[in-house]
Amino acid sequence: MFCPSCGAKLRSADQNFCEQCGAQLKGGTTPPQASPKPSQISPQEGLFSLNRNYYILKEKYWDWGSGDILDENNQVIGKMKRKIFSIRKKVELLELDGTVAASIHAKIISARGAQDLKDAEGNLIARIKKKILSFFRPKFYLEDPEGNEWYEAQGNFMGFSFKIKDLSTGKIVAEIEKADKWRDIFLGGIFDFKDTYALRILDNETDRRILLGFVLSIDNVLHDTK
Repeated sequence: MFCPSCGAKLRSADQNFCEQCGAQLKGGTTPPQASPKPSQISPQEGLFSLNRNYYILKEKYWDWGSGDILDENNQVIGKMKRKIFSIRKKVELLELDGTVAASIHAKIISARGAQDLKDAEGNLIARIKKKILSFFRPKFYLEDPEGNEWYEAQGNFMGFSFKIKDLSTGKIVAEIEKADKWRDIFLGGIFDFKDTYALRILDNETDRRILLGFVLSIDNVLHDTK
């Protein structure tokens, strides 16, 4: 006997539900709650879930700045898509089903390389700015829409590693590492086929959009010469 929904072989004709897909069988009782389909997953379970504490962002040169977002198991959990004809270096963060979850792009005129982080509806979440005259140990600030500073990202020498601090508590909430830094140093971008960043999050409260926004801002301002 086989399940009419998925075709899996059943243990017996008396089963109430299919153990493979969870479908209710004829005469059976309500099956256990099945795993939600991707279209049914709430935002808390998507790319910005607070349960995610590790992201790997791989930007591909041949995709003009687009690329994959992976988790600690090297599984793709989202996408980056650069708008090729955008003069503001706009990058969209996409869920696996292709829906836009957030975006970040440069202000047209800004001495501090300001980047606007927006939600899926285009509402401003925050603005990220580079501190002026911070060349060897670059520093970035994140401000709320009213201009109040929320977080800072302090880089090490030449800005290949950063620590993100919550300015209200003084707590380090995340770390960023540019995984391909030695290639950038020795090749100088001549064979710049891929930029890879690792983001490690140290708490379960900070909005993941803000932390990913820092990564993309650092890439746009410091390392993106394409």
